This record gives sequence, structure tokens and C-alpha cells, in this order.
Amino acid sequence: MLNKLKFAFISLMAAGLSFCLGNVSTAYDEPPATVIVQVIALGAPIEHADVSVGDNSDTTGHNGNKVFQVHRGTYTVSCSGPHGGSGSTEITVNPGEITQVTFDLGAEGLHASGGH
Repeated sequence: MLNKLKFAFISLMAAGLSFCLGNVSTAYDEPPATVIVQVIALGAPIEHADVSVGDNSDTTGHNGNKVFQVHRGTYTVSCSGPHGGSGSTEITVNPGEITQVTFDLGAEGLHASGGH
């Protein structure tokens, strides 16, 4: 009788463990979300602006954009222009989404010579 109880207990434990492991899904199994950060000043793209999405940071290219791949979650997106001006906003992304965030730094983001 004791052996039957041990067998039943072990069988239930194995079934429960199998169920739990079969339903485990981590954020890293999901496709990443894409966040495109664009920095402009009076409609013109701003190159070399510092941009960040959460803990990920870099600078914009000649087209004023920087693309980040992130996991599901809520992030603070921020920018700082090379000649002045800054901005910040919060976004929430889901797997596979493409989100674009545009910061217009206005005249403050332009070089004193009027260029960028």
C-alpha cells in the first residue's frame, strides 16, 4: 500500500512539473520590439544626437534616426541634441511591435550658424 502511495505521489509531482515546464515562456522567447527614435529640429534631421531607450543608448545617424531592439516592457525614451535641446517620453512596447518616437528640438536643436 505504501508503495502505491509513493508511486501516486511521484506521478502527480512529475505531471505537475511537466505541466509547469510546458507553460514556461520567457520574454526572450518572444520576438523583440523595434523602437525607432528620430530627432529633428525644425523638420531637419539631427545627426549625433544622444538617444536612449531604457538602458540602451547611442547616437543618431545622418538621417536623425537610431533603431533599438528591446523586449516587452515600459521604457523611458530620451534625447539630447548636440547643439542643445532635449526631450523625454515613456512608451510601452509589445513583442514584434514597431514604435517610432520623434523629438522635434525646434530652433534650440540647430547649430548657432543655422545649420545642423
